[in-house]
Amino acid sequence: MHNLRAILMIVASMAFFTVEDMFIKHLSGFMPVGQVLLAISVVSAGIFLTWALLRGDPVFVPRNWRPVILIRALTEAVASVAFVTALSRVEISTVAAVFQSMPLAVTLGAALFLGERVGWRRWSAITLGFVGVLMIIRPGMSGFEPQALWVLIAVVAITTRDLMTRVMDAAVPSTVVSFQAFLAVIPAALLNLWLSGAAPVAPDLSLAFQTLIAILAGAAGYTLIVAGMRLGDASAVTPFRYSRLVFTMIGGVLVFHERPDLMTLAGSALIIASGLYTFLRERKRARLDREALAADLEAPRL
Repeated sequence: MHNLRAILMIVASMAFFTVEDMFIKHLSGFMPVGQVLLAISVVSAGIFLTWALLRGDPVFVPRNWRPVILIRALTEAVASVAFVTALSRVEISTVAAVFQSMPLAVTLGAALFLGERVGWRRWSAITLGFVGVLMIIRPGMSGFEPQALWVLIAVVAITTRDLMTRVMDAAVPSTVVSFQAFLAVIPAALLNLWLSGAAPVAPDLSLAFQTLIAILAGAAGYTLIVAGMRLGDASAVTPFRYSRLVFTMIGGVLVFHERPDLMTLAGSALIIASGLYTFLRERKRARLDREALAADLEAPRL
């Protein structure tokens, strides 16, 4: 029963994240990207700071502001700018499809930089997953979309963030980490706005309301995904994070009138299949390691 509730939370969080992405893409047609990102980061930072204070989490103690934690927040800023830029310039279905390669990138990064063991099966799945990415982006072909490279920048930044999270002090509350992440996005958004040379737009009531919906949808998605991952078994709920691509594809067709071609759909399917296989293989590898450890502990000592 716990897993069922957790799965519903994960699916709902993916739906909320899709709503956030769709409103951000829509808003970017009327406001500079930096302004959209600035509004979201300022309000979201305020939300998580308030949440942390209400929970009694230590926000401003020195141990929570060490260099490794601040560098992690910087990767969040890079990822946010790159992702929102991609949303403003590329079809939302393409952005979502390429973004699904992130779990594969995390596995690759863990093998290369954290020394985690990855067998030939998972290496093959990772390779096939990135073939799927190439099928969507199509470098060197007539359908190549250079702006889609912004999504890859976001994937690299988020992969770096997740790898740093694995070695970061677990005692730092998640509310503080989230506050730091959005706080780091604020100067990045201001820099983006300045470099773009675009003049800020005074939002009317409609744009302000849409911005608020994007912020609330993002906060709801974050809250539900944290609750779902804590409530259910990771092996049960993680595969349902791919539902975000389904929601985004539907939203892209119905709202933005996108028509993903066969190559994009095939590449998306390859990325999801590779990601699911990699996850299931990691789960099996962890189980075998636990069984081997248990057998070793139970073995008679001479």
